Amino acid sequence: MTTHNRLTLAEELVLIALDDESGSLISLPRYSLEFALAAALVMELTLIGRIDTDPEKLFVLRSELTGSALLDDALTQIIAEPRLQPTGAWLRRLSQPGPELCDRVIGGLVSRGVLRCAERRLLWVFKERVYPPISGLEEREVKSRVMTLLNNDEIPDTRDALLIGLLRATGIMERLLSTSEFQRLSPRINQIANLEEISRELSSTLSELQAVLTSALMFG
Repeated sequence: MTTHNRLTLAEELVLIALDDESGSLISLPRYSLEFALAAALVMELTLIGRIDTDPEKLFVLRSELTGSALLDDALTQIIAEPRLQPTGAWLRRLSQPGPELCDRVIGGLVSRGVLRCAERRLLWVFKERVYPPISGLEEREVKSRVMTLLNNDEIPDTRDALLIGLLRATGIMERLLSTSEFQRLSPRINQIANLEEISRELSSTLSELQAVLTSALMFG
């Protein structure tokens, strides 16, 4: 069982992806958040010593469950697969629930008292479920940690490097920063994000998927 109460990478990612004012997810490239959340689960399982990866495959180190339903679902799938698969294949597979994956992460944040569930009306008729923060403390802490790291030359810990890789790969980083900030900090963002193999794999997978989607739209 995990003993800490810190937010997971998936939870931190969703907090940053939620618009501060509306409580809705910001607009992102198609499928990018789902892939990023799948990658966040793989990263978390790696950080807590359940799995590991190399350039060709992802493999189990320990089969002990974590106590987190999302992490344990992912770990159980990996354990049950008889053949070793590359990380990219697992990102595709674990992202298959689509929006339901994000809903589960949000549900966990609601249960932990970080977000609250509310409804707002669109055009005075249609209802939309939104998730504003209760105190905003957790979101501010994550964003402060990211900004501090981007604005110094320190070597980041693995967790923060992975989070920045996720933010870069999904396009969230460009939404988090002003245009001038993003241009100024891009070398530092790339330096940190490229430290970790899984974040490079995520960027590669997203680029490949985007190419497939573009081709389908052109010739479909």
